Amino acid sequence: MSGSFITQVAAPDRRVLVRAREPGAAAPVLLVPSLGEYPVYDDRLYSFMLNDRIRNDCYTAAIGRHAPGRTVLDIGTGQEAVWALAAARAGARHVWAVEVLPEAARQAREAVARAGFADRITVLEGLSTTVDLPERADVCVSEIIGNLGGAEGAGAVLRDAGRRLVRPGGVFIPHRSTTTIVALDLDHAAPGGKPGFAELALPYLEHVFSSVGRPFDVRACIPELRRRAHLSGVAEVEPLDFGGCLVPEGAQERELVITRRGTLHGFALGVRLWVSAADKPIDSLSQRCNWLPVYAPLSAGGLPVHRGDRLSVTFTTTISNDGVHPDYRLDGELRARTGTVPLSWTSTHHDDGFRSNSFYRNLFPVG
Repeated sequence: MSGSFITQVAAPDRRVLVRAREPGAAAPVLLVPSLGEYPVYDDRLYSFMLNDRIRNDCYTAAIGRHAPGRTVLDIGTGQEAVWALAAARAGARHVWAVEVLPEAARQAREAVARAGFADRITVLEGLSTTVDLPERADVCVSEIIGNLGGAEGAGAVLRDAGRRLVRPGGVFIPHRSTTTIVALDLDHAAPGGKPGFAELALPYLEHVFSSVGRPFDVRACIPELRRRAHLSGVAEVEPLDFGGCLVPEGAQERELVITRRGTLHGFALGVRLWVSAADKPIDSLSQRCNWLPVYAPLSAGGLPVHRGDRLSVTFTTTISNDGVHPDYRLDGELRARTGTVPLSWTSTHHDDGFRSNSFYRNLFPVG
């Protein structure tokens, strides 16, 4: 099994065996944990986001159109206060920049002071759902979109912002998002071998376990997902209209049609993001950006499918008991030549079990 090996990572109550991948190994599917849902940001992750030209160009253009002369709320400003500073430079009258991580908030204040905007940017430490503003903002900027559109809590957070912090008719940047879903053949995602975590991802896996308080079945992303692994067209679920009637909870029924012969192992889930209403969407399933496709495993061995087979799915989003982050569930069936097969996938923010199916028992083997 070229390139794949077993190592250990630390969890709050034990050490956990994990399947990993050597740098540059060509065999196993390379995985990284989905990180934006958890407080694990560091300089490397911030740099990764700051180097996303597709995202940055869209945000910069939208802020340049809407910020001049207006008050701006920046939710999740980060240690560099990037969009707060962009709004101030574009001519915003005042910017309230909210950051929940204390160290990032401290660094954001320093960044604002260095840039000479301390008189026009106020950095507030805490959750946006707990802060108050002296006046409602005209524009709300946020970068809390997840690898699945609402995974970082954008639905609940921006619903609260629309009710309390942004004036009626105010502008939201980004404008809206959806989560995308496509049937996936893992055999074509990478050339053979069992999936494993990238070595550089292992410290982040430890941080995620620590933030939740135990090891659990993390959402696994495939950064280098090849289009040839797609078995169907792409459907949209979890619609989030940030400036409109925002309803983060709900269920959508969709049908996917298999477009070629192959083996169905699961789904790839991505995000489409319209930063402005008139923009073309950023699409993480077709573009290289800082959002990564999430793998939703269905069958370890895979299910044979043929062109014309159909997948009926119901994608359900509920808000977890922290009041912010969503839990996801997918139920459906494959209607294939060989018969009908039920399908199910569940991914919660912090209540998942550990080694709950064959995919995760392979990633976290028992010693």
